[in-house]
Amino acid sequence: MAVTIQIVGPKDSGKTAVVTHLISCLTKKHFRVAAIKHDAHSSSMDIPGTDSYQMSAAGARQVVLESNNQLFFHQQGQRPPLAALVRLLGAENDFVIIEGHKAASYPKVVLIGDDKANNQDFTAVITAPVRLVQNAHLDIQACDHLVQEIYNYLISQMGDQS
Repeated sequence: MAVTIQIVGPKDSGKTAVVTHLISCLTKKHFRVAAIKHDAHSSSMDIPGTDSYQMSAAGARQVVLESNNQLFFHQQGQRPPLAALVRLLGAENDFVIIEGHKAASYPKVVLIGDDKANNQDFTAVITAPVRLVQNAHLDIQACDHLVQEIYNYLISQMGDQS
């Protein structure tokens, strides 16, 4: 089973930057990584005008777009529980990185924005007491340091998996 961690925090706190940097760091070391992104805003997940979008718009509950080297799965309506997605992805990967899903019970990295994460109660393994985004500019040095700390934590957890 894969080691799983969440990156959570308020909008524009640098979550996606940390997640993508962490994924890049892990894959450069030849680890297999899966990512789950929670969209709290219910954005469209397909591209209007494409065949897969048209199939979905016509009423298909699930659409799978596949080619020789890629697979895209789109499902309308009820989504599977997060734990089921983690189990599915964890079977084929070393790590599962979740962006969002702040109420879930996986180990978390909490990024604190200007609003101090809205004073929300997080149970976190690692808390990033650093503001990665200041005036819409990412502090690359802080991001690099944080990703290295997360990487060290994830590697330490690999031996704890039974």
